[in-house]
Amino acid sequence: MSTTAELIAQLEHSDAGRRRQAALALGSSGDETAAPALVARLGSEANSCVREDLTWATVQMIHATLPAVLAMLISENPDDRRTGAHVLSKVGDPAHFERLAPLVDDQHADVAIKAYRAVANTAAPQAPARLATRLGDGDALQRDALSAAFCRLGEPAVPVLVEALDASEARVREHAAEALGYLGGAAAAAAAALTTSALTDEAAEVRLMAASALRQLGEAAIEGLGRLSESSDATVAAVAGRSLTC
Repeated sequence: MSTTAELIAQLEHSDAGRRRQAALALGSSGDETAAPALVARLGSEANSCVREDLTWATVQMIHATLPAVLAMLISENPDDRRTGAHVLSKVGDPAHFERLAPLVDDQHADVAIKAYRAVANTAAPQAPARLATRLGDGDALQRDALSAAFCRLGEPAVPVLVEALDASEARVREHAAEALGYLGGAAAAAAAALTTSALTDEAAEVRLMAASALRQLGEAAIEGLGRLSESSDATVAAVAGRSLTC
């Protein structure tokens, strides 16, 4: 059986398989003297499979690795910030919310995307409102990642998304409606607000997104879809009509 020192040395092996075995063995050992080596290798590892095993090992001894992981969050290197957020997304501790929250605004999209998930996984009471500040921002990938983060939060995300249906920017209102659709039945309480948006919003794209989201809410949407089927917006009426006849 390899010693901790031998396993640490294998983290530098040229063969990715050997590095994976070493990372898994160290994580399973619980020997916290390996913590600095694990985090250091995590920061430099190029192989995605090895990185995931190193991440797992780092999480297994998070009490020892946490100072170094938190330092990653404020590194000038975006890869470090992304890695730190990724590790903490696996931990899911509300105590890490304040450290992760600034990364939601990171100028590097891949860092922000990882931060969305990490913040959602903390399940901190402030998480929905913090994530809502990014509604409507970024490209399709970034928007989808944010919607997925709201989905991870579930019902606690509904109030801030409903509030965002009244935002001044159409892109924010549209994204809020889309995110409520992602939530499905968990967003049942938003049925009335989505119905109002689909009927009255000044932007056609918001009306359509609200109607599309409403149809994903299940039984809570039936009354609203009935109203939308008589909308003066032919596209919204068609979406609602198809939903009612399915």
